[in-house]
Amino acid sequence: MAAAPPFWDDLAAAASAAPWAKLEAREGYAHLSLRLPDGVSGLSERAAELVRAFPMKDGHHEVRIDVRNAQWAAMALELLAAAGAR
Repeated sequence: MAAAPPFWDDLAAAASAAPWAKLEAREGYAHLSLRLPDGVSGLSERAAELVRAFPMKDGHHEVRIDVRNAQWAAMALELLAAAGAR
């Protein structure tokens, strides 16, 4: 069995508390799909800009991130925390 992608344990724990989050292990990285409403509060400017980059559909943004390094892991964890808090 292949080793879990980097940051997997932290991402999986955060994803379990976030509705509409789907985390997948890929070869060497984690892929996160997450539904967030428009204008979710408490995000950093960078994370909010990323959310806005995904078109609105049915009142939410379907955000997709390939988590390959610590910067993307931090952003994914921030978005998962926001999703879990709503």
